[in-house]
Amino acid sequence: MKKWHFPLINPEQNYSLKHYFDHITEEIKEFEEETNKELKRKEAVDILHSAETFVRKYFERTEGSSFEEVKQSTITKNRKRGYYEK
Repeated sequence: MKKWHFPLINPEQNYSLKHYFDHITEEIKEFEEETNKELKRKEAVDILHSAETFVRKYFERTEGSSFEEVKQSTITKNRKRGYYEK
């Protein structure tokens, strides 16, 4: 199964984690301000891309459980809470 939806951004763009986090907020603002239905859909995908970039960079730069381990743990937790379709 493919882990990521998007290609990794240019490695030379070695910004801080705060930069990547703040970029998510910028993309959300662009989504909220967009009035064109199709462009709004693209902005929604930009939010996903920015969030994925932040998560990738976070897991690259910090120690601990792997992304897959944390993902599975999160799915298990949320399934117990009834968040997913049965």
